[in-house]
Amino acid sequence: MSALRALPVKIGFLRAETNGSYLQRLAWANGLQIAELLNRLGSGPAQPVRPDEAELYLSAAALERLSHLTGRPVGCLQQALRCVREEFLLAAPVSRAAWSWRSPDPKGPCVLQGCHRCAAAKGTFHPVFIWSGLPWQICRRHGCWLDATPQPEDTRAALQACMPLVLRAERQRLRFERRLGSTGRILFADALSACAYWWNNPRLSLPVWIERQRPFPALDYSAPFPALAVIYPEVVRLAQMFALWEQQHQGGRLNPDTWERQMLRLFRSWGSPFEVDEVRLPVEMWRHRHRRHTVATTRGPRWRPPHAMALALAACVPVSVPKAVGPAQAAWGKRSCLPFRYARGAGVLRRARRRDILHLRPLYRPFEGTYWEMLAQPLPGRETPDPRRLC
Repeated sequence: MSALRALPVKIGFLRAETNGSYLQRLAWANGLQIAELLNRLGSGPAQPVRPDEAELYLSAAALERLSHLTGRPVGCLQQALRCVREEFLLAAPVSRAAWSWRSPDPKGPCVLQGCHRCAAAKGTFHPVFIWSGLPWQICRRHGCWLDATPQPEDTRAALQACMPLVLRAERQRLRFERRLGSTGRILFADALSACAYWWNNPRLSLPVWIERQRPFPALDYSAPFPALAVIYPEVVRLAQMFALWEQQHQGGRLNPDTWERQMLRLFRSWGSPFEVDEVRLPVEMWRHRHRRHTVATTRGPRWRPPHAMALALAACVPVSVPKAVGPAQAAWGKRSCLPFRYARGAGVLRRARRRDILHLRPLYRPFEGTYWEMLAQPLPGRETPDPRRLC
């Protein structure tokens, strides 16, 4: 072991970087192939593996060798790199230096492509990979959206104007989840599923989302990004409303009328009518499943909605999810008690309804105040201006 020399070039750590990505960067910085560097760490499988497809695991002896090669203490490596910590070390004899590639656990964190600007700041201009608890992440330093599939530069550039709003929502989500722990993550998953219901049907898409998309008509919204960048602020706000209902309900302090008025005000600020059954359907389903169950219960009792809501559910929820976006939703979808998943662009809605809006008109009654009445759906090509913008 004493004959193992430290490599001449040291590299800095990237937050949440995978072992495979770190070793790849270390090899590039020192003019080595990744296979050459792995040979210095010990023995392992011969077939090449891409760092975006699998993670590199080390035995305790291989970790000691990595410490010598990098010139960094084992404790420093374990603090910076998730999968060299004690619980992830390969089982091997104390003296045997070994390594192995393993695919990420579907139930665990996801491997995403990291921020290219953060990598460039460390002197690397190749792709890097990081761990994330969600199928996406937002680089708060550079305002970049990160996921498993690299996005075209023109798409990233077009949505750069949206990113300050998304970053603000991301900070709110992190504070929300730090305060509520795992409950916060489950409520965020519920809110994301509810918003998927509105997004899936163009008739129900929130006008605030339509306005946000208007400057970028050429973007392809058939994948989770850039769609999630458009809807993210409202997802976080709805999760906060779900948390308020849950806390008051469990504490015996829930006033349904007060919460209803708050939701009405919130949806009016988004330009959408919460009092219309077709719109409020996912929220009603969520409330039903949380009335007698704790938030940790992912499967509530079977819901039998009123006839009008049942018709809305059958007509407005896509029946399939594109295979390309299915895995990306697995990390949060299984946490939610709601069945809705992102499916815009799946081709499951009739063509005549894809570009329509929800046609409504405002009415006023002395005791009920202003509310919305749903109008008959017009024929394609004979749509009228959105009454919500004429108030």
